[in-house]
Amino acid sequence: MNTRNGCPKPNVSAFATEQAADYLAKRVQIPVGKLLTPYLCVCDWWHLTGSPRAVQRPAGLTPQPGDVRLLQDVPDTAFLDAALHDVRGTGARAEALSLRHPSNLTQWRHALKVLWTDIEQQFAARADDTGEETRLWRARAQVYRSAIAERRNEAQLRLSRAASLTPEQRYQWRRAEAAVLEGQAPENLAEVIELFVPLAVAS
Repeated sequence: MNTRNGCPKPNVSAFATEQAADYLAKRVQIPVGKLLTPYLCVCDWWHLTGSPRAVQRPAGLTPQPGDVRLLQDVPDTAFLDAALHDVRGTGARAEALSLRHPSNLTQWRHALKVLWTDIEQQFAARADDTGEETRLWRARAQVYRSAIAERRNEAQLRLSRAASLTPEQRYQWRRAEAAVLEGQAPENLAEVIELFVPLAVAS
C-alpha cells in the first residue's frame, strides 16, 4: 500500500529521515559514481537525486500578529538553528513565519550574516583543494550558499518594507499584536497582516 500521498515519484526509494537517505547515498557513492543528495519531497519522505537541489522557500509566508512568540527571547543559538533550518528547507512552517515576523527581522538578518560568513570561510579554506570529494562538496555547498543569499535578500526587503510604513500603519500593527498576545481577535486582521509582506517577494 502506497502511503506517500501526492508523491511525484512514487516508484523511487523513499526514506523516513534525512540521515537514513544520506547514509545510503554514501554507501552507493562508489557503484553509482557520484554522491547523491537527499531532498525532502512534497510527500514528506526523503528521496535521493544526482543533481544539486535548489532550496525553495516555503510558500505563502505572511507573518501574522502573534507569530513572534515561537522565537521570542530564545537563546541566540536556538535562533541561529531556526535560520539554518529555513535555509536548508527543513524547518517547520511556524519557524519560518516567526523568522519573518517584524520583531525578528533584524535578528534574522544577523543570523543569516553569521551563516554566510561561515560558508564563505569554508569555501576559502578549500580553495586550493581539487579532490573529487571537495568538488562534490562544492556542488552541494553552492546550493546552500545561494539559499542564504536569497534569504538575506528577502530579510532586507522585509526590513525595507517595515521601515516604509506610516506611523498609522505601525500603530495598527502594534494594536493587532497586543490583541493577539492577550488572546483577543484583532479588528481588520486581513488588512493588518498585509503591511509586512514585501512587494518584491512572492509569498
